[in-house]
Amino acid sequence: MMQQSTSVCALCGHFKMKEYPEHAKVGLGRCAGHAARVDVIAPFLPWKTPACGRYSLATNVGDRQAWIEKRQALEQNNNAGQTKAEG
Repeated sequence: MMQQSTSVCALCGHFKMKEYPEHAKVGLGRCAGHAARVDVIAPFLPWKTPACGRYSLATNVGDRQAWIEKRQALEQNNNAGQTKAEG
């Protein structure tokens, strides 16, 4: 189980994944507050992006934490498969 980090976009209420399932499949979400963020050129960001000053913990943090854990497991499996293929 991953230790909960409250400093990534995926746990922010401004970060939307459900509305963009194709992006969520590859670990991206849309920052609803992107217009107010001068550091964001594209509104879709990786879920691991460090949270900005507009960070606001999502009300469904449990669901998001479960998504993060699944995503991390998938990434670990993909990385392990790549290591075996390279070796």
